[in-house]
Amino acid sequence: MIDTVNASDKDKARFLRVFAFIGSITSFLMAITSYQDGYHALSYLLIIGGFVFASPFVIKNRDETIAILMLYALYSMMCFLIVSGGSNGTGPLWLFIVSPVTFFIRGLKRGAFDLILLAIIISVLFYFTDQFGYYSYPSYYFPTRVMLCFSILCILAGFYEYYRNKYSLQLMEQLKLNQKLARTDAMTELANRRYATECLQDKRFGEGAVFLLMDVDNFKQINDTYGHQVGDEVLIFFADVFKNVCTEDDIISRWGGEEFLIVIPTGYELRARKVAEKIHKKLAAKPFTSGQHLFHVTLSIGLYVRVADESMDHCLNIADKRLYRAKSQGKNQTVAEVDLAKHEPA
Repeated sequence: MIDTVNASDKDKARFLRVFAFIGSITSFLMAITSYQDGYHALSYLLIIGGFVFASPFVIKNRDETIAILMLYALYSMMCFLIVSGGSNGTGPLWLFIVSPVTFFIRGLKRGAFDLILLAIIISVLFYFTDQFGYYSYPSYYFPTRVMLCFSILCILAGFYEYYRNKYSLQLMEQLKLNQKLARTDAMTELANRRYATECLQDKRFGEGAVFLLMDVDNFKQINDTYGHQVGDEVLIFFADVFKNVCTEDDIISRWGGEEFLIVIPTGYELRARKVAEKIHKKLAAKPFTSGQHLFHVTLSIGLYVRVADESMDHCLNIADKRLYRAKSQGKNQTVAEVDLAKHEPA
């Protein structure tokens, strides 16, 4: 398989087709010149190789298999060029294109194994070329220096591939970290408002999605009494409760300050109400603890079920009004208008 770190599928496919285009055009052109020079066997082999290189443009959705087929076709052509000498004894010079292509298609470990095996085979072929009777190199200096240059090029290409992979992995890790930081609230590790807004564009949160807008009760009093450090720990405590009662399909976000937003996907209106009930029950059953401090915390929830063609802002506005009503009616409660006759899918 094509084993290249950080190369997307599109990048791999693009490289494969560029390699295929260059390989097929070069093979066909070299086949013509070889035939004109009287190297008929080489010409026929190049024509076959040209069709192999052109296969990615004909066969679809088989890039990994075709890449290996093309690579080993290239190896076969190299072996024949060593034995036959190619056109006017220049065939072995084509060896120098092998290592970068090998490392891209096969990756570092598999590529290194392939190149070592190819080097052994080519060395043997160089040694026995005279006995095959196809071509006789004028001096052993030429094969020796070709193999020396080929070996050095393979080593340099291997080092390049190693460090490219190493720094590409580091770059990918940094990109993932940056992406997480851009999407996540640093304190609670919930989705931040920006990322939650992006997620709400998904069709799963269209008509029938349930918005639970929540606000911590008496949060200013908690900060004033116990300090902002404890206040931050209270927010983290709430985040842990939300994670325990929600699923991976739900959006759980810190909407701002002591305000949170949970959005349940379309079709789960009853589950959304149960989520609100579970939050209240868990908060009632488990007090918040921090060092010497132990006390119960509560929150108020405004629940709204999205109707067709309503904007996100409209849904949030209604949920906010219901949240305000929950606050004005005594806090620690959910205000919603839920049709209990509706059923969620199995």
